[in-house]
Amino acid sequence: MTYIFSFSEVAHSGQSADVLKQLEAIFFSSSSRQQFNSETERSQFRFKYLDWYRIHYPDLMYVVSNAQGEILGYICGVPDTSEASDLFEMHPWFELLTTHFKIFPAHLHINLSDAARGLGIGSRLIGIFEKCLKSRKISGVHLVTSPDARNVGFYRKNGYTFEKVFHWKKAHMLFMGKHL
Repeated sequence: MTYIFSFSEVAHSGQSADVLKQLEAIFFSSSSRQQFNSETERSQFRFKYLDWYRIHYPDLMYVVSNAQGEILGYICGVPDTSEASDLFEMHPWFELLTTHFKIFPAHLHINLSDAARGLGIGSRLIGIFEKCLKSRKISGVHLVTSPDARNVGFYRKNGYTFEKVFHWKKAHMLFMGKHL
């Protein structure tokens, strides 16, 4: 049995330190980047892709745990990327995507522990996240991944059928969007 709850609930429960520790472990184990030159660089990476969203939009961060309280994964994001100017500072390549942000304004990040993959948990998290966006009258949602990442099939299965490959510096990146 699994439980999905908003991070806002965690923040008020007194268990946030333990949950944050588990979220960080899932974040780094799921990340395509594993090597950092310093602890500062590692912390900045975590802030850019996890902490910023938790701090600014805790009501759009959902966490899933098992019956024993072990965190299995999370989803987080923003309702309108164009309104988050500091994201553009952290991700200068966002400038290449502003036309797409008009159609798919919301942005998401999702990560699961290895043990939680393939059980439908990720699809449930996406469903809850999208339901929340729909209640806010958001027209679409997007994510950015690598064209050859293992998660592309998962996103396609969940309806992220708009795809645009773009290049930033030496990286090939894939913008995927879904109409809500």
